[in-house]
Amino acid sequence: VGLLGDFSTGKTLARDGVTVIHDFTDLGDEWQVLPMEPKLFREMAEPQFPNQCIHPENPRGDSKRRLLESDVSMEQAEEACAFLKGHFALKFCVYDVMATQDLDMTGALSNN
Repeated sequence: VGLLGDFSTGKTLARDGVTVIHDFTDLGDEWQVLPMEPKLFREMAEPQFPNQCIHPENPRGDSKRRLLESDVSMEQAEEACAFLKGHFALKFCVYDVMATQDLDMTGALSNN
């Protein structure tokens, strides 16, 4: 059990090995190295306990693109991927084009 969770169950557990923590920021805070624990690195860098860890703005990343803000439309993505055979190939291609906003990325697929 540690910051990566319990290997066999996948649960993200607190130091007590029982409490499940679903929020990744809270989990990181729970596992901040304490003064009495061995050091992993040769040099200590801030922040060190009792100062809190520096939290990212969004620990899970911006995984949901706002399609209303997209420069590439769904129709454009479907057209760029239309040469692909198979439902899933087309679906994944359209997803990739929408996620990257890059219509030209399908060129690499046309060579296969």
